[in-house]
Amino acid sequence: PSQIGVQMLVLASVLLLKVHTPAGEEVPCPGLRDVKRRCSAANCTVLAGGMQGRSCTDYCSAGGYACVAAWEEVDNTCTAEAALACEEAAVETTDLLCHCGPRGVTPAQPGPVSPPVATVAISTFFWNMHWECSLAMRGASPSCRRHIGRRFVELAMEAQAEIVAALELKDGLAQPSRLSDFGLDGWTQVDGPCDTGVEGDTAVLAFAPGWTVQGSGGGCLRHDSDARAFAVALVSPPRLVRGCPSLCVVAVHAPHSAITRGGDVVRSVCGDATERCALAMGDWNVPGEDVAGLWDVLIGGGAPSRPQPDERTCSNPESYHYGKFDHLATNVPDAQHTGHVVHPYQLLEDNPRKQHRAVSARLVL
Repeated sequence: PSQIGVQMLVLASVLLLKVHTPAGEEVPCPGLRDVKRRCSAANCTVLAGGMQGRSCTDYCSAGGYACVAAWEEVDNTCTAEAALACEEAAVETTDLLCHCGPRGVTPAQPGPVSPPVATVAISTFFWNMHWECSLAMRGASPSCRRHIGRRFVELAMEAQAEIVAALELKDGLAQPSRLSDFGLDGWTQVDGPCDTGVEGDTAVLAFAPGWTVQGSGGGCLRHDSDARAFAVALVSPPRLVRGCPSLCVVAVHAPHSAITRGGDVVRSVCGDATERCALAMGDWNVPGEDVAGLWDVLIGGGAPSRPQPDERTCSNPESYHYGKFDHLATNVPDAQHTGHVVHPYQLLEDNPRKQHRAVSARLVL
């Protein structure tokens, strides 16, 4: 044969070998049609057009392959919005994300195929305002709660936060304030009241429009006079996080001594999401290096990455008490802390004793 013929035979052999690679190796899947975008370097995951009334099984089969996984896409991109069964054809869309592979081969090793999603940036804002301001105690002005509630919303909006945690902003001993009263309209609030009958504390989570709360809870982190509050929610973010269909989000006001309660509530609300899809923020009452121990008791699952920020955040006045206590932590694999702001003390004219510094912090998941 000619030199060109030999080269063509070699190329055909290489392609054939690649199509029949062992389970677990992604194949190039040549011959797929109606490809609007290629979503993997090997071209096996594609944004397929002309999918009205067709499933990814239909699509892959037409090219001589089997469907490995399927998703509904976001706005004609390679970002997955929802997982589908390979045979599902009832979706009202003309495009689907299809992952194809050799017939009879399911890439079960080294692990299941993850949806082709981009990284997701999430902005948070959290603040322990301390009860003296809310209850106008120890010299705080009668208008302190109203003023600090409005400032909370202002700072959260400046941070473009999607998740906020408010600690000790309350209408009574163990009655959380409604953030909508201060202008945070359209958000979904999750309350975590802690009432021991003698002491009381509050923690609140709130999620921006587009976030869906699937389950929630809260309560006390101890059984005695050192009891502090927490709130927890299982949520679906508006943009899919790789490997995390849902996120477990916790607002923490840790006691000064050990956590003895709350772990059962977190695990009941979040289930398997505690393993590698959790994030928690608030006043941990310990430096960043000690957060992992509290995390293990309250949330469990994988250990968190290094919490941020890890700098002095409390409390007004610092001549009375100070510490590096307010942190954001997560155990989502490969998550990155991409910046934070530790705000100065606010509204000092209202004499908000023991107030912590508010924190805006960002993650990429």
